[in-house]
Amino acid sequence: MYDWLVANNDARQVLTASRRLARTLRVTFADRQVQAGRMAWPTPAIDEWRDWAYSYATTELPQGSLPIVISAYQSKLLWERCLRREISDPLLNVGMLARQARDTWLRMREWCVPIDECQRRSGNRDQWLFAQAAASYDSILAREGWIDDSGVPALVIEHLLSAEKPATPPLVLTGFDRISPILTRFIGAYREAGGTVDVRDQPVATGDDPAAALVAAESADAELRSAGRWARQVLSHEPGARLGIVVTQLESNAQRSLRLVKEGLVPGWQNAGDQQRLVVDMSYGRKLVEYPVVATAIELLSWLSRDLSTTDVGRLFRSSLLADTADDERIRAELELRGRPEQHWSPAKVLSVLQARAESHDGLRFVSVIAEHRTRLPKRESPAGWVTRFSELLQELGWPGDAALTSPQFQTVNRWRELLNEVARLELVGESMTLAEILAHLTSLASETLFQPEGQDTAVSVMGPLEAAGMEFDGIWVTGASNNNWPPHGSPLPLLSRDLQRDFGMPDAVPADTIQYAQRVINRLACSAPNVVFSYAKSVGGAEQAASALLQSLSLSVGDRYPDPGWHAHALAGGEQVATLADDPVPPVAVGEKIHGGAATIQRQFSEPFAAFAHGRLGIDPLWPIETGLPANIRGSLIHAALYRLYLDCPSQQQIMSWRESEVADRIGQAVDFVFAPHERIADSTLAQLLRLEKQRVARLLQGVIEHDRQREVFAIAQVEQGIDARIEGLQLHLRIDRVDHVGDNESFVIDYKTGSEKRLLDRDKHPKDMQLIVYACALGGDVAGVGLLNVDSRRIFLDAAGRNHSEKLDWATALPAWLDEVRVAARQIAFGDVRVNIAQAASQARALGLLSRVRELQHDD
Repeated sequence: MYDWLVANNDARQVLTASRRLARTLRVTFADRQVQAGRMAWPTPAIDEWRDWAYSYATTELPQGSLPIVISAYQSKLLWERCLRREISDPLLNVGMLARQARDTWLRMREWCVPIDECQRRSGNRDQWLFAQAAASYDSILAREGWIDDSGVPALVIEHLLSAEKPATPPLVLTGFDRISPILTRFIGAYREAGGTVDVRDQPVATGDDPAAALVAAESADAELRSAGRWARQVLSHEPGARLGIVVTQLESNAQRSLRLVKEGLVPGWQNAGDQQRLVVDMSYGRKLVEYPVVATAIELLSWLSRDLSTTDVGRLFRSSLLADTADDERIRAELELRGRPEQHWSPAKVLSVLQARAESHDGLRFVSVIAEHRTRLPKRESPAGWVTRFSELLQELGWPGDAALTSPQFQTVNRWRELLNEVARLELVGESMTLAEILAHLTSLASETLFQPEGQDTAVSVMGPLEAAGMEFDGIWVTGASNNNWPPHGSPLPLLSRDLQRDFGMPDAVPADTIQYAQRVINRLACSAPNVVFSYAKSVGGAEQAASALLQSLSLSVGDRYPDPGWHAHALAGGEQVATLADDPVPPVAVGEKIHGGAATIQRQFSEPFAAFAHGRLGIDPLWPIETGLPANIRGSLIHAALYRLYLDCPSQQQIMSWRESEVADRIGQAVDFVFAPHERIADSTLAQLLRLEKQRVARLLQGVIEHDRQREVFAIAQVEQGIDARIEGLQLHLRIDRVDHVGDNESFVIDYKTGSEKRLLDRDKHPKDMQLIVYACALGGDVAGVGLLNVDSRRIFLDAAGRNHSEKLDWATALPAWLDEVRVAARQIAFGDVRVNIAQAASQARALGLLSRVRELQHDD
């Protein structure tokens, strides 16, 4: 491969169509030197052609004659300014239009289209507005002494035509599927200046070439997995082979395509760690803002300007990219915030809520630092000044963490710092900005910047069709070669008239150009390796597909030599079982061992013993999701707490009935005020309104409970929120009972509050649906006259109970002892180490502990 590269390379400058090709050629050249036994060699002159043009301009043009070259983002901001002068529509997305205008401008300059031609031949209002904005943009560049990246080649051409000494060194251009007019002018100017230029033609397929394979896959997923399996087979026979997998429309979902390729190439790659990265790499980068290290930095800086949601704050608390990551207190603090209503948090509000934790642990120091910086920020500052502040703050916060950075992370951090430098240079287009403005620019730039860390030279490269231009491989697989993808749909510029584009020979101006260009790309791919495979999916989205007609010019052999390997996990599940069960039973409950979860753990034993073990003995707690508004669990907690405050003095029914209307209102008001006050003190405006409405609802519910209790049989409240340390069949449980009333001859009546949807105590067979109340009865001992669920809901407040005077068809004297025996049996099972898995449970019930219980595998084995 690349035999032309090594011969007489010392005297040549190689210009490539892409930076990826330039990097590949430099690596190949170095490998050849090592193979030749050389210990040192001159660095080869291999560069992407626009990078070389900029370097040439900065070194060869007379000092002081080179205009300031503005960045792509500065150019976009300038386009926004010019477009706003022409368009006053407040609903227009100027940012999106500026990107489209800039892309059109770059294509114009590359195809040497004069601005006055755009103005003269505008076919509609959009094209006329663009032409006006382009003229304004060009005049600003000229007035300020600036150029954008599209203006550098013209400067180089001008210098070459006026240079007195011959142009050196000889140039070799490679990897160009299409030679643009500006590149043609450059080649002509370089030759006219006495230099030599060799343009390497892209290879053309002939009938003498080896036949390429054509594979028809069942689906697009199967196609990518098959490509990975093909690469695995080739590498097993030729470990040193260099392979390429070209994915048509890679940009639509690059990361998913990579994962599918690895399913066939590295089965079980999810467990292979960093080793799988040494086998395959992806040429298509991700947005810089999608990298965790950058996203965390932007979120930290955003907290200077605006309050963050509970989700955002929690993400920062869990981040390993800040100093003091070993402090578990940050995780506990995040759990505490989860227990509060979702809202937006300022750093000061977080510190006020977590004051005790913040004062005793360094893990929350970063919140204090941001809060302090937030109080002394200027209203406006230069972009460079803001960038200095940002850098100092991130350093003070310990970003990007204490751990040593991997090579990809190190490259990403460096790219972030380059991004900050680009933001600092925005002084060219805006001398002073607010914090919100500079953060908006920073976020926008990070969202528009594609980045891919450079890795080691890998055996398999996944890339798009255009990125493969000029590349040579030992084998190549081209996916998506269907009639739907090839030829691709043309993309003429909507901001230039079609006639203008056709007259200047611009890409996709006419369908024939699109077809001819696509055919050149197909032919080039077919000649880039001795082992070539084209493939397509028979069906995509329910629509049938066939092979592209562009493949008819090639010599193809149709077959099914590379079947879909399928999902590796599915193969494991259906294959021969190689795992063996270790003889390691769960030990019985030890003396003094604390059982978590209280009565809920006993209840879980009845439906899913493994869940009782996981929650009760391992101490696994469910992680409540962060929900917008007031989640059901928080609303339920507020009602429980308000009922506790309402009956804190344990009144009798007679006392409740004696309360005057004003006293009832005072008691209810004091109860809800006490319960809601901690949330109201820190609520933002939205949450404050929700709390006000919920407070009114809870007050109405308390009124309803009082009315309900006045109509019950005679009782006196004995305990509210009673804590009991009980021992049942060897299990040490801590229970908290919502309410215990005394009825009849000082007998206990156990009540549990239920909020939300209506709950029933007994099923059709007169058996408790939930054994929680029976566990309480077991713990209380003595005479229990009954148990009941007090449903407290806006729709209805009622007591669903079982007991001596509550169930006509139930023999309470017989039923209660039987139920107590069931509780004791369940407690004994837990104490003996029962971890049975209920394979009949629904998927929604099993999901939370599914990874631990392996319930899905057990269901398949059953």
